[in-house]
Amino acid sequence: MAHTVREQPDESLSSRGGQENHRRVTLQDVARAAGVNVSTASDALKGTGRVAEATREKVRRIAAEHKYIPNMAARALVTGRTGMVAVVSGPLDQHYYADLVYLLETQLAVQSYRTLLLHSRQEVHDLITATGSAAVDGVIAIDMYHIVDEFLRADNKVQPCVFIGTYSPPSVDHVTVDLSFAVEEALTVMLVQKRRRIAYLVDSEPMASRTEVRAGTYLSVVERARQKPEIINLLTESRLVRQQFREYIRTHGCPDGLLCQNDETAIYAYRALLDMGYRVPEDVLLVGCDGLHYLEYFETPISTIVQPMKEICALAWQFLQKRIADPSLPIQKAKVGAHLIQRESLGALPPSRRRNQ
Repeated sequence: MAHTVREQPDESLSSRGGQENHRRVTLQDVARAAGVNVSTASDALKGTGRVAEATREKVRRIAAEHKYIPNMAARALVTGRTGMVAVVSGPLDQHYYADLVYLLETQLAVQSYRTLLLHSRQEVHDLITATGSAAVDGVIAIDMYHIVDEFLRADNKVQPCVFIGTYSPPSVDHVTVDLSFAVEEALTVMLVQKRRRIAYLVDSEPMASRTEVRAGTYLSVVERARQKPEIINLLTESRLVRQQFREYIRTHGCPDGLLCQNDETAIYAYRALLDMGYRVPEDVLLVGCDGLHYLEYFETPISTIVQPMKEICALAWQFLQKRIADPSLPIQKAKVGAHLIQRESLGALPPSRRRNQ
């Protein structure tokens, strides 16, 4: 027989106004309906402890069906934890950050954790100095190493922290995204098609540095091919890339191959090329980075380098949970690779590749 959660009226409220009120569904109710003890139900919902997968799914299903909402204040008093994780990210008007934040929120919500979004050094500083370590149980930083250094100092590790990015900080748990192979593959496609002037288009100084994986890989590949590197650093807001890239072409002529720092830059570059009368891919081969799905719907579908976003978020959350449970763990690290989706903007595809896109 299936177990159900029966909500009993709260006796202290049931007589008011002649209306019956129902008390909030508790963890004890969920545990009773699932036929397990309270600690097992708690572990099942939080993803901790040794719980059989079938039991875990049953507990979560019952909790969802009856709209169980954890009492965060009670949890904090009992466990010393808040059920809150800070996520430090770049601006959410950039698709890359918005997608990762959404996926992290989804991961955390499954285990009844809430997300506190931070975007600036001041917010990170305030979290540490004003609210203290009780504010959150841990931090996940997305590609924002320069503003979370306070978490990484040996004498100031207030909250557990996991870093997501394209480089590997040695002193903190991290999930490193390796773009190098996919970038090299895209550039090789251009070289095979005899492109003699391959450029890298960016809109900020850090993205033009050799230490940044895209720039570093680009410089290595074109130097090996004995081409002159051409990093087009427009130093502008993303929305002005189209206009300033047109000005660059008027002054310097047009490259015949273009690697862009992200998909948004690739879209603006694509439009600028059409404005100037150039054809993609006939005159200019073009590739972006981030894997935005709608690039395939352009008149000339745009190639992109895709990062395994769900895997990245799952690993980061797994690392943070382990760090919260055991602060003495050695540094946890993982490297995940990106892959190239080659579409028409990188030239004609062989039939086998075209069928797989």
